[in-house]
Amino acid sequence: MNTSRSDTLVTVSHAASQDVPILGHGVYGQGGEKVLVLHDWMGDSANYEPLIPYLEPSTYTYVFADARGYGTSRHLTGAYSAEEVTADAFRLADKLGWKRFHVVGHSMTGMVVQRMAVDDWTSGAKRLKSVVAITPVSADGYPADEGTKKFLWDLIHQRDLSEQGFSMLTGQRLSPAWGRVKTNRHFQTSTAEALKGYYRMWLETDFSAEVRKAEVGTPFLVIGGRRDLPGFQEEHLRKTFGTWYPNAEFTFITDAGHYPMHETPVYLASLVERFLEVHC
Repeated sequence: MNTSRSDTLVTVSHAASQDVPILGHGVYGQGGEKVLVLHDWMGDSANYEPLIPYLEPSTYTYVFADARGYGTSRHLTGAYSAEEVTADAFRLADKLGWKRFHVVGHSMTGMVVQRMAVDDWTSGAKRLKSVVAITPVSADGYPADEGTKKFLWDLIHQRDLSEQGFSMLTGQRLSPAWGRVKTNRHFQTSTAEALKGYYRMWLETDFSAEVRKAEVGTPFLVIGGRRDLPGFQEEHLRKTFGTWYPNAEFTFITDAGHYPMHETPVYLASLVERFLEVHC
């Protein structure tokens, strides 16, 4: 497998069969602490590019993975479920030879990293050193009303509505260029089929009863943005993550909405690595 220089993100694509897929991914750093990073519903792993200059490559090895239907995994189809992404993520870690590692999820994969934590904890494997959930969907699904659900379904690969969605997710305070750039990248790197499948995952999945029963002891850092939508705000995150995970910590970024990796990249990188350092 390719390895990365300290100043370069190296992309790795696998021509694996559909039966046993290995997610495409980028590698940054060569440090001993391993970190698997997953992306959101409306973006691939390239969402994290603004963060890379501010990460410490001599301490950490970051692997930025693309879920099925996105980026370097755009050719992969599947069930698009939390269980499937979890299996894909652990399979990638196995392929990389990682025995223990940290995991970072954003938005819809903020739900996935909880599925990973529950399965890891209850199996006794305890491979996860820590979990970072950035503006995450909780394990009971995003609390959307029917009108919001319809809007989210209708925006799938619809340009005007997607641009509107990006604006809403960042407090309607950024320039129109923000929505255009994000929408262009999103359309280029995702399939409508995948978006429809993952829509059902993050809006209709609920494994919160399993979470409560598992009493997962893995350290969690939950990072929210003050400019985000209500279902990603402090009140909801504290009554879900704060109730379910005994070792959960919270940080809320004043000048960010749903995309702190774009809105406040230096601060987000600092928050993540400060947390990882404690749990190395």
